[in-house]
Amino acid sequence: MNMHEDRVFIAEMKEGSKISAPFLIKSKRLLPFKNKTGKFLNMILGDKTGQIEAFLWENAEDCLAHLGECLVAKVEGEVETYRENIQIKVNSLIPCDCYVIEELVPVSSKDIGIMQVELGDVIETINDKNLKYLLNMITNDPVRYKLFCRAPAAQFHHQAYLGGLLEHTLGVVRVCTRLADIYKDVNRDLLVTGAILHDIGKTIELSYDLMIGYTDQGRLLGHIVLGSQIVVDLIKQIPDFPKDLELKIIHMIVSHHGEYEWQSPKRPKFLEAMLLHYADMIDAKVDKFTQVKEDLGEGQVWSGWIKGLDRYVYLK
Repeated sequence: MNMHEDRVFIAEMKEGSKISAPFLIKSKRLLPFKNKTGKFLNMILGDKTGQIEAFLWENAEDCLAHLGECLVAKVEGEVETYRENIQIKVNSLIPCDCYVIEELVPVSSKDIGIMQVELGDVIETINDKNLKYLLNMITNDPVRYKLFCRAPAAQFHHQAYLGGLLEHTLGVVRVCTRLADIYKDVNRDLLVTGAILHDIGKTIELSYDLMIGYTDQGRLLGHIVLGSQIVVDLIKQIPDFPKDLELKIIHMIVSHHGEYEWQSPKRPKFLEAMLLHYADMIDAKVDKFTQVKEDLGEGQVWSGWIKGLDRYVYLK
């Protein structure tokens, strides 16, 4: 539910827009005035559509002390233009614990419910009873499945928003199913299962309440190790799960980054593992190219240097 029906999101702001809504405080700092004594508060505010610079010119030190460590504040102010860029002139800034998180952080544009149905339909196509049972253990666990459907796919590089992991997983699954249709020697059940499970460790690796970051487990172990542990623990609960099948699934998880220099503990050693690696890369790169184009909009021919792609992107 939208608690602020008339709020103006950052992507909709223009000069003169009146602001009265909660925003995520992504950064804040006190800076000295150049031509008089005292300090002002410079901030980066965010919502689900982007971020914007904001300034509080009066009583900045008292306001900062009142904010403390709070990450969300109700902002009253007005949008103004400075050097051809819009910014918010803040009149008041009050700590806020009454907000809708989906208004403040980026969320997948895809409908979560529809994606869940698609994933369920894919699992139903799995013929191998052991693999289907393994996948249903995840979707039938309300706590684990909620995490899987809510987690981002990454902190920065691709699908870095709530629901991003589910969206990315389905993207990889779609590529894998097409590959299995084209190449008849592919074990489709194994490949699709690997596609669904390859990033499950990100449900533990990433924290994603108000900002996407890393948990202690994520920093110390990473999603590949965590994902392997999750799947091994699940398989232990399945009587007579074939050992060779378990070995292949775990190998697909630990090798899906493809190369040692890309933090892959192992390189793919059989066909389905290799196809999973490339399918994962395809979906991530397509999302990155698409995001660059959406962020820059129409009329621009070239992007700036895109770190995640190590190149300029031609947009025309």
